[in-house]
Amino acid sequence: MKTLPKIFKPKFDFDVIRLGTDFDGGYLVEKSSVINSKFLFSFGISTNWDFEKDFIKINNNKFLAYDGSVSDQFWNYQIINKIKRLSFNKALKLFIQKKEFYKFFNDKNFISKYIGKSIDNSATFTEVIHKNSLNDLFFKIDIEGYEYEILDEILFFQNRIIGLCIEFHSCNFNINKIISFIQSFSLELIHIHANNYKDPIVGQYPDIIELTFAKNPKPIGEFKGLPHKLDMPNKSKSKDITLSFD
Repeated sequence: MKTLPKIFKPKFDFDVIRLGTDFDGGYLVEKSSVINSKFLFSFGISTNWDFEKDFIKINNNKFLAYDGSVSDQFWNYQIINKIKRLSFNKALKLFIQKKEFYKFFNDKNFISKYIGKSIDNSATFTEVIHKNSLNDLFFKIDIEGYEYEILDEILFFQNRIIGLCIEFHSCNFNINKIISFIQSFSLELIHIHANNYKDPIVGQYPDIIELTFAKNPKPIGEFKGLPHKLDMPNKSKSKDITLSFD
């Protein structure tokens, strides 16, 4: 696997915590950026909202989530499809999951829209952030490649952001865009993790990487290398990817 440019290497060890599930859906974030945030925006939920649940256990501020792939029709289709296939246990599990979804989300904290510019049923980052006048905003972004369409907007509003965890897809094709974003973003890169759903290819970067940023984080020691002790592989049955830097 190709070593990453030095700009991807965190400068120090920071006080991080893990929010979300043990494997895919969990992210390492800088603790003070969560505690001091005033509002959480989550882009990309699907059927896993453990990150959001963990976040508000620490900081019980309001939040707003976006995901155009999730709706009442989505849940009903999945349940009926399992019943047609005689997968009654899976259908029951989805029915319970649907009930839990609507216990946690409602019309005030969830909008069934994608985030981006080139996809139907979407909202732009600018439209979203204008819904809120607060500063010290925290963003979780996992939008399957559409993150590249909103990077300029994130940079434009970066003074209002206290924390960001973002998943970058197709990194080998977009490495220069990611580097440019890191260079232009005023928040500190405090953690990086490679998604292991695709095996690393010799001579290439990991296909998907997760980056976490924080505003004015306090170092707690020297950088100790990766994976971090709190990291877990996204794909539970495969080893985590060990990253190295130029």
